[in-house]
Amino acid sequence: MCGLFALLNLGTGPLPDDAAQRTTRALHAIRHRGPDATGLHVDPAGRFVLGHVRLSVIDLSSASNQPLWSECGRYAIVFNGEIYNYIELRRELEAEGLGVRTASDTEVLLKCLIHWGSAGIDRLNGMWAFVFVDTATGQAIVSRDRWGVKPLYMLRSGPLLLACSEIKGLLAFQGSSLPPDHESIGTYLRFGMGGECRNTWFRGVERFPQATSEAFTLGSPNSTATRYWSYPTTRDIHDPGEAMDGLRAALSDAIRIRMRSDVPFGLSLSGGIDSSVIAWLASVVDQRPLSSYTAFSEPREQSELPRAQLIASRFGHACHPILQSDAHRTLDDLRDCIYHLDAPHNSPAIVPYIELCRAARNSLTVMLEGQGADELLGGYLIFGIFAALNQFHRGEVAQGIRSARTAIADQGLLSALANVGRYGSRRIYLRQAIRWGAHDILGAECLRVDPGPLRTLGLGQRDNFEEALRFWHERSLTNLLQYGDAISMAVNLETRCPFLDRRVVELGFRMDTDLLFHDGFGKHILRQLASGTVPDEVLWRRHKDGFTNPTMALVQTAAIEHGWPALGLDLALQHGIVTAAIRDPSRIRRLGENATFRLFSMMLWMEEFQSGKPLR
Repeated sequence: MCGLFALLNLGTGPLPDDAAQRTTRALHAIRHRGPDATGLHVDPAGRFVLGHVRLSVIDLSSASNQPLWSECGRYAIVFNGEIYNYIELRRELEAEGLGVRTASDTEVLLKCLIHWGSAGIDRLNGMWAFVFVDTATGQAIVSRDRWGVKPLYMLRSGPLLLACSEIKGLLAFQGSSLPPDHESIGTYLRFGMGGECRNTWFRGVERFPQATSEAFTLGSPNSTATRYWSYPTTRDIHDPGEAMDGLRAALSDAIRIRMRSDVPFGLSLSGGIDSSVIAWLASVVDQRPLSSYTAFSEPREQSELPRAQLIASRFGHACHPILQSDAHRTLDDLRDCIYHLDAPHNSPAIVPYIELCRAARNSLTVMLEGQGADELLGGYLIFGIFAALNQFHRGEVAQGIRSARTAIADQGLLSALANVGRYGSRRIYLRQAIRWGAHDILGAECLRVDPGPLRTLGLGQRDNFEEALRFWHERSLTNLLQYGDAISMAVNLETRCPFLDRRVVELGFRMDTDLLFHDGFGKHILRQLASGTVPDEVLWRRHKDGFTNPTMALVQTAAIEHGWPALGLDLALQHGIVTAAIRDPSRIRRLGENATFRLFSMMLWMEEFQSGKPLR
């Protein structure tokens, strides 16, 4: 796990004279991602620059520092991520006569690209963003993993294409910040969207799309982008026994290969189903007790901590509780999170998460997490609405009632009906922000934003639930993965997600949706798999707590008692993000926690990136 910077010259002119100096600045800006080594190469022919900061996890020797070059000196790569099946791929390469000098997954990736070309990408099981260069042909390949676990940001500056693991590296190379992107900011303020969007909060900076590779020719503006992976289109697994057997085998092996590490590793344990199943299977496939970390807030008896402690004790792991700090620390942590994310996030979980990561980093370098199970196996209670419509459509009235009751019990009847309206009507969805006064608080450009494709439902659709799962997994999940990467890497901690193993995902998208949401329970097949092993008080709880924490309430209290961040407010007004109506103190009390949190976060971002202050 690392950070990369690349400059590709797509024109015929020379590189900037100070390209090395500017790249050094960029690497310094992302140094938290890789404290163990820094590497830089400027092509003598002026075609490219590759830079890298390394967090050593596999093969700790300097032989695996990057940029990593082939023995012949023709090929080079900078890579951020992990290829979990690197041992199996290395065996394949060696069987075909290719020697491997190091014990790293980076060299295996390099040899895969040399030997199989772009087709080698489909063999990878892991998380990655990389830039690969063939100096003989002048070809470069840029690629990002299937679900966007690892970030990659792109900026075109004349004939130069810049790529970096974080936007602040691009800003450091440029020597100044970039203007705010009103469309992205408006999409966040109105709809809470962020990491799933192509555009970022900085004008001209884009996210490189997930599941995509793009081939460039140095010295030429031409390129060819290829989507190298797509979701299964047929749900052909209907038998619960087949589904459970397949899921246990795939998930167990996903955990096994994610426990490959030359540094200490442990577990993020929430007390929910997903991390509990990982804690169980990890104890089966490896037997080593893990240090587990659980974030909680007072009162502890109402948090997930008691269940996390129960799971840790059941499977022989040590549980380390992390209490969210006071209000002042919460606001400082929120600012830190926004800085490392290069943007605000709609989830208040970012604050306890950074505290958990800091604590875990004192003894770990790698941490297993349960991210991705809800989107794959139907864990969110709102999915009960989508499942219920399918069941009513098929005449399964009793099942439909149980599914609908789950969503209503979680959200209340009015909220559940509101969600039916929002997802059934694009017009209603687009008007949802009016209820908190966005029409006179937000500037005109922010109000005109279009969120793009939305989740939809209707009684006439073939499978509302299947469409919702695809939407959440392909789009909404990326937004969560963005904060997982940025915040863990802020403290040099690598996180790994077994539910994002390619085999697990492809299996999940082949399961009949009735196996996923059944008898009012989401993730039903996962619950069945762990039944009798994971305690029932964890496994068969209907209510999903999520990452419960007081962050939003603390932000709202700070805004009510002390007002908006002063400099951030002034900058937001100058850029036309908000109108003067937001200065009315009574507004804050009427906004509600969600809107206040987003606006407050936006102003902190303004202070960090639009005030002229230097990067940290």
